[in-house]
Amino acid sequence: MKHYCWEIVIALLISITVQAQQCDSLYIASLKLYDSENYNASLEAINTVIQKCGNTVDYQLHKAKCFSELKDTKGKLGALNAALALDSNCIAALSEKAAMYMSADIYSSAIKCYKKILSLIPATDTTTRLYLTNLSALYVYTNQNNKAFDLLWDYCQKDSSASNEYMLTNLSASAIYIGKYAEAEWALSKILTDNPANVKALVNMGLCKEGQKDYDAAIAYYDKAMLYVPDDAYAWNNRGYAYYMQGNYKDALDNIEKSITLDPSNSYAYRNKALVLIAMGKKKDACKNLEQAIEAGFTEMYGNEVLQLIEQNCR
Repeated sequence: MKHYCWEIVIALLISITVQAQQCDSLYIASLKLYDSENYNASLEAINTVIQKCGNTVDYQLHKAKCFSELKDTKGKLGALNAALALDSNCIAALSEKAAMYMSADIYSSAIKCYKKILSLIPATDTTTRLYLTNLSALYVYTNQNNKAFDLLWDYCQKDSSASNEYMLTNLSASAIYIGKYAEAEWALSKILTDNPANVKALVNMGLCKEGQKDYDAAIAYYDKAMLYVPDDAYAWNNRGYAYYMQGNYKDALDNIEKSITLDPSNSYAYRNKALVLIAMGKKKDACKNLEQAIEAGFTEMYGNEVLQLIEQNCR
């Protein structure tokens, strides 16, 4: 009887081994089809694997890759959700979902994914910088600048060599918005030390100086930025605002109008132009620009300032 039981066990083990080998062979075949850019066939093959061998995280991640190449967003999201149903802490699936949400401007969902990823990996992990950079960018996009600053400041201070240009850019942007100009200048100086021609850093340094009401220094930074990129719309707009704050309305208007020509979608430029026109006593034209600022999305991005200006000047 014992001998018969051992025969059954051995037969089962052989059957399991053979099935596992068949599953591996099918999976490898699907991977090879993917590598040869035959994505539809690869997807069919991995579905066969799942049907015959059962579901795994790796199989669903491979399905997601196939759907991605086929530009099937719904299919990709479904595969990623299936992977997370098997393992809710699957960082690869969370990362892909976050990137999808980020590219679709669904920022709140992307933030949730990146926050979960960062809770799962140690601070010393080499991928931490990437996820911190992406999460801080999302906080800046959604005007959660205190969160962006708090997320990055200690990390960059503890190991300044670990911070990258994008992380330092996000740090400086959030610091400027919350009035931490010394911290912003620290981050921007590191960027400009490595790359003196970094136009975004030069423009942000100008914003730092504006925040400290040093408009001559701000204009000097915008001038330098435009030496490298003469058609940088943000440099033109910000230089125009600095001229406005100095009472130089002619140059302010010229610069801001140039900025709008270069980038008609920048709602802040219409707001700045309206401020100049109000100062020049041209309220009717100012009100038209305030309406354009609203149409370009100022309120959603920056709050109710333009609505208040309309109430004060256009009613």
